[in-house]
Amino acid sequence: MKLSLQEKIVKNRLSFALLAASALALAGCSSINTALNTSKQPSMEKLTPPSGQAFLTLEGSGIQIFRCATDAKGTYWRFEQPQAKLKDKSGEAVAELSGPMSAFEYKDGSRIISSHIIAWADPANPQKDNKYALMKAVSDPGTGVFNGVKYIQRLKPEGGMPNSSGCTPSEAGKLLKVPFSAEYVFWK
Repeated sequence: MKLSLQEKIVKNRLSFALLAASALALAGCSSINTALNTSKQPSMEKLTPPSGQAFLTLEGSGIQIFRCATDAKGTYWRFEQPQAKLKDKSGEAVAELSGPMSAFEYKDGSRIISSHIIAWADPANPQKDNKYALMKAVSDPGTGVFNGVKYIQRLKPEGGMPNSSGCTPSEAGKLLKVPFSAEYVFWK
């Protein structure tokens, strides 16, 4: 069975979390304190678009939906889709993030019909928090705020990752909704 890009991303996240946890266990106590420094921010260099200007920043909060899946590689939480409201600086909900292609829709009807991660960086707590990301966007032709958006940055992620327990072969198909929040910066 061929995995979608989002399924590969979730598998990679879970594999990386397991690898990171193993490395921490082997590193010794003095290294663990440094690795768990929650004030550590990733380098913004690789998360900055190659061109364009940031024009809009929105605060998103909602859920990431995962499904317990079993295949030849084992049992794991497979990413299904996000569902989030995005608010402007005044706190007004002005956009939504939803669907398996992580589509964004502004209140004026303009849409980013798909996005895919082109660069990412680990948060301070990769077992709990979603990754920082730079996404390439495909805007729906037309007019409106999201018309012409080429890149989206996901910054300050909190939550959004499933824990490694609770998905067993007997629970295949079970849905898990994980709360998350992040800042989204849109670039034209």
